[in-house]
Amino acid sequence: MPKASPSSKVSVHAAAVNEIKVITEGEALLNSTSPVLPNRMSHVDAIRAVAVLFVMWMHYAEIFSNIAGSGQWLNSIPHYGNFGRIGVVVFFALSGLLIPKSLYGPISAGTRRFLIRRFFRLYPAFWVSIPLGFLSYRMLAGRQMEPAAWLANATMLPDALGYPEMMGHYWTLETELVFYALCLVLFWLGGIQRMRDLCIVCVSLGGAFVITSALKIVPPTALGQYKGMLYHLSIMFWGACFRHVNDNPRGRVVFTLPGVPAFRVDCSYKTAFVAVTGVVASISLLTFAVALIQHDNEHVINSVSYLLGLGIFILLATVWKIHSRLFAWIGELSYSLYLLHGVPVYVLEWVCKRAGWLGAPLAVYMITAAVFAIGLSWLSFRAVEAPCIRLGHALTSARRPTTSNAVFVGDHAREKNGGH
Repeated sequence: MPKASPSSKVSVHAAAVNEIKVITEGEALLNSTSPVLPNRMSHVDAIRAVAVLFVMWMHYAEIFSNIAGSGQWLNSIPHYGNFGRIGVVVFFALSGLLIPKSLYGPISAGTRRFLIRRFFRLYPAFWVSIPLGFLSYRMLAGRQMEPAAWLANATMLPDALGYPEMMGHYWTLETELVFYALCLVLFWLGGIQRMRDLCIVCVSLGGAFVITSALKIVPPTALGQYKGMLYHLSIMFWGACFRHVNDNPRGRVVFTLPGVPAFRVDCSYKTAFVAVTGVVASISLLTFAVALIQHDNEHVINSVSYLLGLGIFILLATVWKIHSRLFAWIGELSYSLYLLHGVPVYVLEWVCKRAGWLGAPLAVYMITAAVFAIGLSWLSFRAVEAPCIRLGHALTSARRPTTSNAVFVGDHAREKNGGH
């Protein structure tokens, strides 16, 4: 592609936000020596890919292990490593990395832009997945869904409204919406772009999780997503803190205590992030210790999976950035893939049981389902997700953008296909 002229560059400045450049495809250079995909923040797409592949591996191995004749180690590894939870933790940290930076400018305009773009980013593709989920997960198994449950699922908040999810892995979307609401509140209060505020919110949510868990404020009968929501939100804001360190490694932050003039802590962003990371990780270590004492193997595994998720995110976002066309492509499809990956696995399991295609190696079933899932997700992305993303940007931009020309420069930028 010919190199664009300097006049094609557009500089955009917003209060409390690092400089961002929207430039034509082919000019952007990542802060990396890798020649692969220089016009995209490809390692972020790759992190998405890794996260969704962790989730798929666990779900696929778990379901197909019942009909496979060999290769059960493919189920044992993700089971004892809780790969699904690792993938979800990485996704949550990614949301923190991306979403807060998409809130900028005047409150009214920034709120409108955020809500419209988030709506078109999430809901159309999600609505497509609902009937497909019903056909594959519920109808084939003889499960019915009343009309009110369909409407509840369309909101992404079925559990909060007292109805079952169309497919079980949709629970993360409700947590995502709560995170958006908290980000909006911080934006209205002027704190969404301040490292201090993000650190305080992160630690406060983690502390609230520990207190509510210790006092058993959340009923034992509550869904797991509600028991862990405060911690998941803390992880999201931890990802936002990481973004500030990544964007401005020499930045400094001052912590004060209202009414106590003598209390003043002045430290670098890096020091603050290390401290926040210590808090977030300590919560998992505390849960691990309690579960170990109570001989609760499930929560022992869960605690380790949270630590692994945090570690994998940091690794892939810093020292091991994956710049691969394949991983970037899968990452681009990751939201549709997350929504739809269950459809082919349920259909294939149903077909295999009725056709007698039993006893094959577990990998055969998993790979077959993954191929269909990626193909279905590609169709969803091309036909629904990408056009709706463009529509959301068109409705909120004076200059009509494309999904490929808003790029990160030197690993700094606003939102680009945030969330899953």
